[in-house]
Amino acid sequence: MKKIYVKEWMLFQPYERQDEVDTYYVNVANHIAGCLKDFVGGRYPEHSVHGIAIYLTLWFQDVISQTGIWQAFSEECRKRYGCLVPFMTPEKEKDYYPGEVNPEDLQFLLWHYLQCMEKQAGGVLNPENPAFEELANQIYDYLSEEFQVAPENERLHAMLYGEAFGENDYMRYRSVLEWFHFCSYVGFENRGEYQRVVDTVARMGQNVNPHILSYDVKQNILFEGRKNLLSLTSVEWLALVGKSHPETALWAEVKALPQEMYLYEGEDEKFLFVKDLSKKEGEQLSIRKDSLNMDSLKARKEGVTILSCRLVQYGGAWWQDGMLVVSDLQEKVKEEIEQRIAAREGIKKTFDEFMKASGGKQFVFCKSEEEVQDFLSQKLGYKEKEGIELPKMDATHGLVLMVSPHTGIHVQMQLCECISSPDNTFYDAEAAKKQAAMFILNPNVIPYDLSCALQDADTLPDACLNSALGEEHGRETMKRNARFFTDYFFEKCREKDC
Repeated sequence: MKKIYVKEWMLFQPYERQDEVDTYYVNVANHIAGCLKDFVGGRYPEHSVHGIAIYLTLWFQDVISQTGIWQAFSEECRKRYGCLVPFMTPEKEKDYYPGEVNPEDLQFLLWHYLQCMEKQAGGVLNPENPAFEELANQIYDYLSEEFQVAPENERLHAMLYGEAFGENDYMRYRSVLEWFHFCSYVGFENRGEYQRVVDTVARMGQNVNPHILSYDVKQNILFEGRKNLLSLTSVEWLALVGKSHPETALWAEVKALPQEMYLYEGEDEKFLFVKDLSKKEGEQLSIRKDSLNMDSLKARKEGVTILSCRLVQYGGAWWQDGMLVVSDLQEKVKEEIEQRIAAREGIKKTFDEFMKASGGKQFVFCKSEEEVQDFLSQKLGYKEKEGIELPKMDATHGLVLMVSPHTGIHVQMQLCECISSPDNTFYDAEAAKKQAAMFILNPNVIPYDLSCALQDADTLPDACLNSALGEEHGRETMKRNARFFTDYFFEKCREKDC
């Protein structure tokens, strides 16, 4: 296998010129790559093995340099899942040393990076596979020795915490954000996701300047992407990382809004005042003029000009970031905005009507397609009100109507026999042992919030992870880690999506 060279390592650092610290960590990465090569054999291409070795080394650099990324991850894991590292048992936690190298950290990260490689094929790796533990211990033995002599990356630490971030340092903050999103070890898939989206949009044949296209895609992913550990945006991640450092206190207040339309309502010397049109009672926001391309707003008119853009709150003010499209408010745009607002309000109304019609039940179990149609049309009046044309349904294993205040009504047409409920006459314990885990591990089966609702109602007690230690152990492992698995595979989290 070819060596990892310094230039590969430097792609992940927030500075351009290498020094002896970078040379040291490249040697660490090459040692880890050798361990990985023996483990994975020819299953993955060489560049993937190099990538995993570099990301594990970035984690080691973080622990040594006390930049706080892993500390933030562990604290959030404790808060969400009740453990410092996913899959860690209470027994192992007694021998865990925060701020140092632990085999449990390595075992989890190895599972995560290799699981990312398998995700495209739909496979789920067992985190308790003895091979992961064996490799983690091998790398741990090496890194625990290096822990005594490894140098801190002072340049990296200084970039983050060397100087306090002030209210005018938005571009400096965004530079850190971009480095974190595309170069930190928690966002293993972010670079690949960016390239895939750019390629997909380009294939759609849109007549757009490729540089503008790639920039727009990058900004969208940078502020909205959640393909990482904890399923948070990088803005939310930095808030966690920086909360223990007074120099980065402003990071906790950063808030990014998605691309929306804003109505120009006036200005003063420093700010442009706009109204958020995405909400029925949109609040007025103040955008810093020095973050806007004011040339594109020369013909602005109060109550007429619309800015389509992303806004980021930093230092007590809103900054425009990414592409800016300026237009005039037209009837067609008004109708579109009103429809979007009505759709959001309609979901909540639908939830309330469903719960009333079902007698307070979030899940209605049906024996046939006719029962589904009867509930929707007779009890909710949907056919008359909405003109819904329902698809053909196979009720061989039952059908379940579900509702959520976030995503509305969902008709579950598969794996219904895996849901344990006194109301479900199709429930099959043997089938559930084999397939109930799909509600937790496969986002194509059910919306995230409804998967959470099924788990909260304790209707998936048979969900099981394949385990060499037996069915009961696999079931306990799944039960203990179900919330993490759901967040991980659905790329969502309850704090944002439920």
